[in-house]
Amino acid sequence: MSSKITIISPKGKSLIYSIREFWEYRDLLYMLTLRHISVRYKQTVIGVAWVLIQPLVSMTIFTIIFGNLVKVPTDGIPYPIFVYSALVLWGLFSESISRSGASLINEAQLITKVYFPRLIIPLAAVGSAWIDFVISLFLLIPLTFIYGMRPTWPLLLIPFVMVVTMVFSAGIGVILAALNARYRDFQYVIPFLIQIWLFSSPVVYSVQIVPKHLLFWYYLNPMAGLLDTFRFAVTGQTALSRIGLSWSIFCAIAIFSIGTSVFRSVESNFADYI
Repeated sequence: MSSKITIISPKGKSLIYSIREFWEYRDLLYMLTLRHISVRYKQTVIGVAWVLIQPLVSMTIFTIIFGNLVKVPTDGIPYPIFVYSALVLWGLFSESISRSGASLINEAQLITKVYFPRLIIPLAAVGSAWIDFVISLFLLIPLTFIYGMRPTWPLLLIPFVMVVTMVFSAGIGVILAALNARYRDFQYVIPFLIQIWLFSSPVVYSVQIVPKHLLFWYYLNPMAGLLDTFRFAVTGQTALSRIGLSWSIFCAIAIFSIGTSVFRSVESNFADYI
């Protein structure tokens, strides 16, 4: 007698069906996001403090090298504030990509046992990164007071920049998650990619040092516009490029759309690869 094989799969692949299906599984997205957060801080010695220690140590090192030795121009802003504000947003971006890129491998048992929209897994990983961002803000805002700065209306841009950054990193993350499921080499490529991107983005330096004839290429990096906007939101003093921000928003939407489309087209094979 031949054994009975049951195949659990989506009923359709249209955009409308995908949106409806994703909405039906929204509780799973919520629960997976909470699980990511609880697992990260459960049974840890340092716990939440580690979220603050990492950018603080990086801020100290960058301040000594680029602030005191190289003396990078910062639009008149104290270098610790200048670099820490960028590190807060960069932490959200890099953590979102790292977690989502490895999410399918980490949830292999769940994928092979039951059907649900696989896109929920990398998106839940991205959703869990916002808590670290918020914790870092609790140190950033008091730090601005220590250096004599006061909150201004641009602070209202912070939630907007956070959302755009998460959409952009989610788009990259779902592409890397799909590639990582098929080619395990990408688990080593992701940290390298993030490191290279860090030094090609205005985290430790300002747009002031970029020659005018290279500004076009500078803002082709979507993180350039987001980092400049976030610095402006925190300090109210640095340069803000509306064109750069607009390009960042466009790239975030485009990459997320492309990433989700690619992911949905190959997700039926994930169980076999993993």
